[in-house]
Amino acid sequence: MNEFYQDEWVWITGASSGIGKELVKQAYAQKAKILLASRKTKDLEQIAKELGLEKGRYAVEKLDLENYKLVSDFAKRSLKKYGIPKVVIHNGGISQRSLTKETSLATMEKIMNTNFYGAAELTRSMLPEILGKKPVHFAVISSVAGKIGSPLRSAYSASKFALVGFFHVLRAEEEKSGIFVTMVYPGFIQTNISKNALMGDGSSTGKMDSVIESGLPVQLCAHRILHAVANKQREVVIAGIKEKFGLFLQTFLPSIFFKMIQKVKVR
Repeated sequence: MNEFYQDEWVWITGASSGIGKELVKQAYAQKAKILLASRKTKDLEQIAKELGLEKGRYAVEKLDLENYKLVSDFAKRSLKKYGIPKVVIHNGGISQRSLTKETSLATMEKIMNTNFYGAAELTRSMLPEILGKKPVHFAVISSVAGKIGSPLRSAYSASKFALVGFFHVLRAEEEKSGIFVTMVYPGFIQTNISKNALMGDGSSTGKMDSVIESGLPVQLCAHRILHAVANKQREVVIAGIKEKFGLFLQTFLPSIFFKMIQKVKVR
């Protein structure tokens, strides 16, 4: 067991399913105290019961990242109740499966608000309360789509690129003040992300992508995130051969990459 997490508060957004739920399970197994945050507090309480979380070692707080102008209230309330956390894992988010020309402005706003503005505002509103008081490690779940633009994911990819820019700047500005940032780039992970992804009109697809279904196990993804944080890695790519090959091509053979990405099946 890594003692990095022992008796320390770890805040996890989007804790009600997928990677977030597995992070709760594995961080708790490493003796962390967990703040579970999402819109679905009933689901969070059920997860706490299911995982056997003990009173005093976990807390549940409602957090609607899409309504980002109220996120600072969550930050102030949680800091007052639980103190400054050792780790904040920005995991909450929503994906997309629609062509740009078919995607409404409202859908783009929902994705950007949830994936980018919510995480950015939570972090920004915490800074006055934590800088110079205690080191805080932010683990930010971007995506391989935050490095590669792929069809059907224009707003999603934009939101994940935005996270990278924001937290790279924060790292440059405040690492000397105790703010450490780990950028996480998952590829295809076995979660319900594609089922919950938004179509152009804002409705959910309800469908599992074959590449997601055959992706890496969520248990492996969560393990590697927690390992990267404990070992102070600034970046970690958690992906299969296909996604890593795409990253390689984009970096070293971009002309070939762009020809290949245009051939991705969109329907």
